[in-house]
Amino acid sequence: MSGAIRCLGNSLRSSRLAARISPGALPQGVRSYGQAAVRQREDVGEGQAPVNAAPPRKQRSTPAERPYTSGRPVSTDPEDPVFANYLNRLMHPLTFSPELSRRIMTHSSHALARKGHNGGLSFFGRRVLNTYTLLFLQASPNLPKDADIEDITSRTVHTSLLGQHLGGAWGIGREMVWAPSLPAGTEELEALRHAGLYKVQGEIIQAVVGAVYHQYGGSVAHRLYHTRILPNILTKGGLPMMFHDEVHSIAERIGGAEAPLLQESR
Repeated sequence: MSGAIRCLGNSLRSSRLAARISPGALPQGVRSYGQAAVRQREDVGEGQAPVNAAPPRKQRSTPAERPYTSGRPVSTDPEDPVFANYLNRLMHPLTFSPELSRRIMTHSSHALARKGHNGGLSFFGRRVLNTYTLLFLQASPNLPKDADIEDITSRTVHTSLLGQHLGGAWGIGREMVWAPSLPAGTEELEALRHAGLYKVQGEIIQAVVGAVYHQYGGSVAHRLYHTRILPNILTKGGLPMMFHDEVHSIAERIGGAEAPLLQESR
């Protein structure tokens, strides 16, 4: 069990370090390669060739590609409330600013990523989900003595599993902004799935968790985890069935799927 304790300690340390950062900032060292690539493209567009840049290669003609944004145009106005309206409905009574909401809902593959994307918040949210899952498993009387707790945790809150089983319930695919490499007009779910749809949706869920933890603290994020997330991802290949009754029991004890995320002060 010492390995599990080390894993839990690492996740808790990551959570404490990231919690010191202001809600609008990305954690140091976790900016994704995609953002760096976007900046490089911007520099090249301004006439500044990157260091050791190779001569441009001739590219084959390919079908026109477009960002996948559910067929609706995406405003470049940072104060456009469309993303905030969606998240504020989804996470009521929690509220998020238009700028933070845009960051949460924007994947690094999209051109809007140059104005901010969810890479850092997703990284942190993933650590938060891992920590809460480890805490749940460590406290569970159903955990076998020889269980590989790290493997169970990884499978329970796997990014693609989150995106597949919770992303649809949250309607993320209709609101998120990303740019899969697909021919223009492609709408088939199977094609989008192979292009990474579930993974991208999962990263947005992680970013939501990261933003909630940053802005509202660990207790609110913990209630979100036990009432809106874990009970909805009890599927084959995820958390073993021996824990399912306990998951539902904890959720009901907190107040169920409709439990208020913010507790009223007395």
